[in-house]
Amino acid sequence: MKDKLLSLSTEVRNQASMNLPHMTVAEATALMNREDENCADAVKEVLPVVNQVIEEVKEKIQNGGRLIFIGAAHSGFLGSLDAMETAATYTFGTGIELIPIVAGDPGDIMKTDGSAEDSEENGPIDLQKHNVNTKDFVIGLSASGRTPYVIGALKWCKENGIRCAGLVNNKGAALAPYCDYLMDPTPGPEVVSGSTRLKAGTCQKMVLNIITTVVMAQLGHVYQNLMINVPPVSDKMRTRLAYIMTQATDCTMERARELLAECDYSIKPALIMQVKGVSKEEALAELEKVGNINKII
Repeated sequence: MKDKLLSLSTEVRNQASMNLPHMTVAEATALMNREDENCADAVKEVLPVVNQVIEEVKEKIQNGGRLIFIGAAHSGFLGSLDAMETAATYTFGTGIELIPIVAGDPGDIMKTDGSAEDSEENGPIDLQKHNVNTKDFVIGLSASGRTPYVIGALKWCKENGIRCAGLVNNKGAALAPYCDYLMDPTPGPEVVSGSTRLKAGTCQKMVLNIITTVVMAQLGHVYQNLMINVPPVSDKMRTRLAYIMTQATDCTMERARELLAECDYSIKPALIMQVKGVSKEEALAELEKVGNINKII
């Protein structure tokens, strides 16, 4: 069977960049900027599917499940980046709810085994190493949509009743039959043919940012548009928490520090105390009962 790799939109040569090495710096940067404008439109087209994924991921996490990213090479690294940044206490403080898996076990991403993505068998093996089960949701990342490692992982999910989605950058992706949802923003040929760290990667990063940010906001890790899981590990972080209190409630810095100190610098009960005028004990009781601060204030 003839390999159709070069027919993929991520592999087709971009006529606008054929003369890239001979362009001036200004011409080249302007070209890349124009090409990147296609990314937002491509992502916009798949938002209805992204919305469905967000709803299901939220439900899974609410019921004790996790969001698993699995991919190879650049796509896999993007999943790792988003998972690590989202789970970091400086962002949403989500702990172990997001798990990144990259083909080749990259302890050092500069030395990752590139051939690992060719193994359809290793995708399921790596998922099983992380005890992935029906409580979890898996997103397979592959710019081409045909990476054997990711296809194997998604096949295993379907066979075992684990809900999953694919995030790809070509229409008619080979992994489509194995996904419950297919997110396929397609921004067209890259400025450098086949270099999917460019527009394809930008689209994937945009979609991942949307999924994790909206899920975390829905779960109560954001109040208004403010991060509220900042850890009070230093004077800088405690000051940041006080500033967040003043932004959220218009209270003074003195009042913010007073409430935060009373709550051992846990900002959620402090916010409830300020907004609702209740005691620390009442605020904690409401949080224990409801969980999501956005359903309280």
